Amino acid sequence: MPSPFTVAEDPWIPVRIRTDLTADEHAELQRLLPEAEAGRHLVGLRTLFSAAHLIADLDLDYPPVESVLRRMLAAGTARVTGLDTGTADGWLDTRDDVLTAGRFSSQAVNAYFDEHAPRFALYDTPRPFLQDPRLSEECTGVAPPGRLAMNRASGNNPVWADHTPETAPLTMPDAAGWLLAWHGYGPAGMGAVRTHGGRSTRSCKAGPYRCLISCFPHDPTSLFTTLIASVPAPAAWPTNPGNDHAPWETDTLPDPLHPPAPAGLISLLTSRTAHATLPTPRRDGRQVTGCRVVWCTATDLPTAIDPYVVDRDKGSPLRADCTRAVFLDLDALLLKHRPGSKIAVRRPTVFGSIADLPPRILTILGIRALGWHQDKQDKNFGWYAATTPPVCHYLEERDPDGAAALATLRAHTEATASDLYKALATAWYALNPRRKEDERAAFTTPAITRFYALAEPEFWKIAENPAQRPTYKRTAISVFDTATATMATTVRTMDAVAKARAKLTNPSKRR
Repeated sequence: MPSPFTVAEDPWIPVRIRTDLTADEHAELQRLLPEAEAGRHLVGLRTLFSAAHLIADLDLDYPPVESVLRRMLAAGTARVTGLDTGTADGWLDTRDDVLTAGRFSSQAVNAYFDEHAPRFALYDTPRPFLQDPRLSEECTGVAPPGRLAMNRASGNNPVWADHTPETAPLTMPDAAGWLLAWHGYGPAGMGAVRTHGGRSTRSCKAGPYRCLISCFPHDPTSLFTTLIASVPAPAAWPTNPGNDHAPWETDTLPDPLHPPAPAGLISLLTSRTAHATLPTPRRDGRQVTGCRVVWCTATDLPTAIDPYVVDRDKGSPLRADCTRAVFLDLDALLLKHRPGSKIAVRRPTVFGSIADLPPRILTILGIRALGWHQDKQDKNFGWYAATTPPVCHYLEERDPDGAAALATLRAHTEATASDLYKALATAWYALNPRRKEDERAAFTTPAITRFYALAEPEFWKIAENPAQRPTYKRTAISVFDTATATMATTVRTMDAVAKARAKLTNPSKRR
């Protein structure tokens, strides 16, 4: 059997190499990745950190995999730079020093991955990466590999993203990615039976990021800058008792009967999970042919504030919604508290220290949003990823007037969408008075989604030039006419559509 696949050394993370490398940087890239040129390449974790200043960005296909990976890379960044310790002022000084260096220390990177090398292997090791080896005895049933690949049908679950049969093997790079996704996005409900400490059950809790939208600082030109900006400052770290370790840094396996609260930044970003996994490799170690996926906590996970989600005073953090454009929550990311919201929302805590970055970095930072629209159970609607233009210079601490102007523009956009919805609903109810509410939603929702898709480019154009006036009304009327075109076929239906359209062309006087 060949050497075990290891996430530290073997290529599995898709990245895009910078296209503006200098001659010296290109020579360095050839030493680290001998066959690499500008474009997409697969790298392991050691190479990713060693070459982060030569890489433009991650290039993953699946948002849930990327979401968990970005958290783990932030934890790794903190470890190899010293940003995992310190108080507010000293921590900011350390971050400035790292940014001035412009790259990760190769000595620090190599020392970290050498120290924990055996635990980055996916199999043939006592502590495989992000897995629980106890499952080989505590869980006897082995599911097909499609159970691990969350985009495939599995068991009684319907196909929604990938028609590959659930029995088809997984490559090791794909398996590594789906291990991450299960770590954060596993569903609540029934899994395989696991017996541990006298408790035998199939019941699983939902993963900590399931249903949520995650937002990260993002420099599209430098993965190094992105990773540094993605490390939350000490004010955002939990301070519970215990050891602040990643799963691959500790000799102790988690206690599923008494899950500990995160003790600091590293455990917050890497150790919170509701599911335990154990893939089964093929004899030659090149593919995964089965897996065990079971509960990892018998109780709800201890409360913790994730630094990349929009939290709310009441209820859970902001949920992902594939019908809602990401720019509509921009003011919830730039302002400490979004105005006009019935339930107070708070921006992700990672943005609390972004305003202290040097202006040369702040002016190029945008936001990377990753969401999976799903319920807590095993039902999925769609995942999505979006990247904003550079907007972090509008943070309330740096440009309160600009942030307020964007909040007003966002409110204006949603008000126009509300007028469009009312006009569409009026037309629909006039022609379908006895039909059900969900049928009305099937008519209005695609139209509103289309309106936001058409309005977004204008939103960003105005954000760059606030002197311009939005022309959302024309966009809304065009969407209304397209949506109702097949309705107006008789005098009666044309009259109903015209009256509904009048509500849109002459909306309330608030604008």
